[in-house]
Amino acid sequence: MKQDTIAIYARVSTEDQAKEGFSLDAQIERLRSYCEARGWSIYKEYIDDGYSGRDIKRPAYAAM
Repeated sequence: MKQDTIAIYARVSTEDQAKEGFSLDAQIERLRSYCEARGWSIYKEYIDDGYSGRDIKRPAYAAM
């Protein structure tokens, strides 16, 4: 059986979001757990720290 290989992406734009349980570390940990539970292999992690979701020129997002 072929194992799915995926990339994960996390982003936070403000310190307030990070303090409210949406920190990059918390997002990455949740994404890793989600992938592990489904037997998915993570190819790469993409992270944009301090970028608004409205900003389409986020470096990690563009790299995906």
